[in-house]
Amino acid sequence: MSESLARRVIEDKEKGLTDEEIGAKHKVTLKFIEKVTVGKYGVNISDVKRPIKVSRLFAPIDDKLQTTTVWSFKSRGSWATHNGNYRGNWSPYIPRNVIKRYSKEGDLVLDYFCGAGTTGVECKLLGRNFIGIDINPAAIKLAKQNVDFNIGTIFRPADANVIDFRVGDARNLAGIADDSIDLICAHPPYSDILHYTENNPADLSHLAVQDFLREMDKVAAESIRVLKDGKYCAILIGDMRKNKRVVPLGFWTIERFLNAGFRLKELIIKRQHNCKTTGFWYNNSIKFNFLLLAHEYLAIFQKDSGEAVIKPREKKFDLNFSVVKPELESTTVWIFSPDNWLTKTISNLVHRYNGKKYAIFEFENAEGPDLDLAIIKYNKDIKKSLRLAEKDLKPGATLAIICEDVRTKTGTIYSQSIELEKLLRESARFKIQEIVIVSRERADLVESESCLSIIHNGVLVYSKC
Repeated sequence: MSESLARRVIEDKEKGLTDEEIGAKHKVTLKFIEKVTVGKYGVNISDVKRPIKVSRLFAPIDDKLQTTTVWSFKSRGSWATHNGNYRGNWSPYIPRNVIKRYSKEGDLVLDYFCGAGTTGVECKLLGRNFIGIDINPAAIKLAKQNVDFNIGTIFRPADANVIDFRVGDARNLAGIADDSIDLICAHPPYSDILHYTENNPADLSHLAVQDFLREMDKVAAESIRVLKDGKYCAILIGDMRKNKRVVPLGFWTIERFLNAGFRLKELIIKRQHNCKTTGFWYNNSIKFNFLLLAHEYLAIFQKDSGEAVIKPREKKFDLNFSVVKPELESTTVWIFSPDNWLTKTISNLVHRYNGKKYAIFEFENAEGPDLDLAIIKYNKDIKKSLRLAEKDLKPGATLAIICEDVRTKTGTIYSQSIELEKLLRESARFKIQEIVIVSRERADLVESESCLSIIHNGVLVYSKC
């Protein structure tokens, strides 16, 4: 790294130039600007001069608890000290919903990837005790500043709850007793996509995928140790893309927590709204046949030593549909109505993946071998379906499998998408290309205090080698 260039970048940041303006001026990437910023300030922030202030104390009055498995917050959230200045922090709507649904006032909440303290701010506002841990001392310093505001009201005195930030490691929570935490609410780094520190070997954001996952095994084990029986652990994690293919980091991380002994209570899809879907990005999505990553997974795990998980019975799809000419979707989240979601999903797959010769669900009805595209539903004979696909699809062809998350009799989630990815992970014949989420807007909702309404399906897209 050029020291003179780094110095000029910092000078411009301190003058108030945006990262986009700095990038254009010096012909440098955002990653370069972030590296310089972390090296100078110890934290990855956008605006180094932004003051910490409270514009309004509480969340909007129309803030409602989410009731479905697809969460979408078009406004990032800017009450109290919340802002997007700290790179990679999550919208306060996410921990707010998790805290309100899975804990009560006076409970002890833990965030061991606390960053700039978003979860801690929400715990202060919602009357929970809180422990925030981060590997980065500079982040802890910033987090303490972010919770330093007065919320004294006639309903609750100021500082009624304990908010404790400390430097530490999510893999070793030695200062926290067994079975002492009521809720874990955390947003880990996504492997090495975004670095949060400089030259810190203990920072998980510097680890490549497989090393990252091995360390997340330790995080999951510590999580189940400190959490009380029956309580919940919420983890927000997303996928990556490498060599034009999706890397299912989300599924792989979720699997680590399941292997540690957790159950999957909910698998929530958090939509992202910073994806450009028109003009340049839309056209290139079609031209180069890729989708913009537009979702993350909010996994709600439960520590529960009760009954074993029972695999649910399969649902049947209504196959009364026809392929139409659609406007192609360009992100990994496709939003359709409950009435036509299957037609629009299949039509998008057929037209995006050049399905001139394709089969849908039943291979017996195919036009013969050398198919360009096969679309099947995850089923109890999925291994047989995969063998048929391998036989009938020509090299380079596409296999799309429609999956669903199903609630079991014990109230947990059985995710066909996660099971399918695990089944094909080491396949020499099929390589994963995309993970698509199909959200069914205005779907029939099942009112339940304990469970969310499942309104999404997954589509895993593979190419045949």
